[in-house]
Amino acid sequence: MSDVHKIVVALSTSDVVIEPGNVAQVVVTLTNQQETADRLAIEVEGVDVEWYAIPVPAVNVAAGAQVSERVLFKVARNSANKAGSYPFLVRVQAMETGEVGLAQATLTLKPYNSLQVEMDHKRAVATFFHPLNDFDVSITNLGNAEETVNLYASDSDDGCAFEFDTDRITLKPGQTETVPLAVRPKVSSVLGGARLYSFTVSARSVDDSYVSANVAGQIETHALISPLLGLFALLLALGAGAYFYFKPAPQVPPKINHFTASQSKIIDGQTIQISWDVSGANPQILIAHHIKNKDGQASDDVMDGQQSSAVGNITVTPQTPTTIYTLVVRGAGKELTHNLTIEVTPKPPPHKPVIKSLTAEPSKIHLGDSVTIIWDTLYADKLILDPDALTLSKFEQNHKVTPQDTTTYTLRAIGEDGVSVVSKSVTVKAYPKDQTLAEIPLFSVKEKTVYIGDTVHLQWKTLFAHTVHLSADNGIVDVDVNHNGGKEVKIDAPTTFTLKAIDSAGLAFTKQITITPQEKPAPPITPDSVPPPGGTISPTPPITGNSGQ
Repeated sequence: MSDVHKIVVALSTSDVVIEPGNVAQVVVTLTNQQETADRLAIEVEGVDVEWYAIPVPAVNVAAGAQVSERVLFKVARNSANKAGSYPFLVRVQAMETGEVGLAQATLTLKPYNSLQVEMDHKRAVATFFHPLNDFDVSITNLGNAEETVNLYASDSDDGCAFEFDTDRITLKPGQTETVPLAVRPKVSSVLGGARLYSFTVSARSVDDSYVSANVAGQIETHALISPLLGLFALLLALGAGAYFYFKPAPQVPPKINHFTASQSKIIDGQTIQISWDVSGANPQILIAHHIKNKDGQASDDVMDGQQSSAVGNITVTPQTPTTIYTLVVRGAGKELTHNLTIEVTPKPPPHKPVIKSLTAEPSKIHLGDSVTIIWDTLYADKLILDPDALTLSKFEQNHKVTPQDTTTYTLRAIGEDGVSVVSKSVTVKAYPKDQTLAEIPLFSVKEKTVYIGDTVHLQWKTLFAHTVHLSADNGIVDVDVNHNGGKEVKIDAPTTFTLKAIDSAGLAFTKQITITPQEKPAPPITPDSVPPPGGTISPTPPITGNSGQ
């Protein structure tokens, strides 16, 4: 046998696909085809050591035996861990002889997308002589794959013009790019009050329009002549008019320049900003809201308070399913109103917990031995292992116990809502130290009839065996064999075969089969056969073998 085949390594999959932030595992099956027992060490080469963990890095394996261990993969969800395929090797080395077994696979990191948009400042002032304002817009790719994005800017009143230095950029994972943005009002007033324009800058993926991010800004416009100077001129004109006409000038009626919300569709629990711009002589500004249910019925108005500033904003929390905000402006004998409708979507319900698997390794032990309880769960916020109500972290996947008797372990998974609970149980059987754990559920011979000189096919299956030995009372076979398998043996005389399964404590469980071969029958009589004088030819009936335990 060549050295390459003395340690055989097999993987449960050759392509491990994982989304950053989740956990995946590969089962490594080790077969020691050396003539002696050895301690086999498992190593992974080709991927970052922080991406994987080996719960049991070394295991003792008898000659001809086979064991399985796990390699866990967990890759952090950050842009440094780029999407793509990463080939790796699982190397298994025998500590005693130095023999090496290899298996190759590929770790595939799935891409995820996330964008962030920021501005160096959120508010600017545009005057008659300096209407242009520059903003630095920073776009960051928080995903793990390259992203090409388009840049957009707009205001709800269409009162400003926007110009990016470039409106499309390509970002590598984790990269931040700063793009200059020039903003100016479309109209510059000679006379008038301050006016506030709220605008939004958005970055949206070229490949997936659902991948986007935005940031809000404001620009306040000032006319050439300020309200104070205009008021002075107005008072002067009114004085002159009073002098000539002996009557006061009429009050300036109120006007709602704009009443907007930062978002019109949100998820329950989110907050938004409502901003307004009102002009007129000493207007009284009130904001109220009411909730409209799915049937169209509206609740009573709730006052959010009187506002003292003609230009401003407040932060509010709309309620499901629809909240309508009303701006009420009174002055000069007039009352103006403007409504904003905000659609509020309920939060999606939390996932219910799932226990995908729960096993005990091993499930049958001697008293005083330890057992590892292994599980795989989804959407669990907390885990409880009974008996003893042991609280475990949702990130744990196994726990070692030492049962004092046959024990049923129950894992309870509590969901993210703190209410949903699912459970699954596994039983560990404990036996006295003088009782063998090994079992032989099958030991038989394939042939129903055996003749002298025939080759018989022995077949067997064992459980909880450390070593398995096959022998015959006449010495034609005396060898250690695989835990599950078969063997061909030529039979010339009655033979009793003994299969002995020995557990880790050296205690044996035995089964026997006795095979008695028969003489081969005479050939059948044919029409051309001529019987001897005075006699006949008759076939000898076959003699079947027998088996026992």
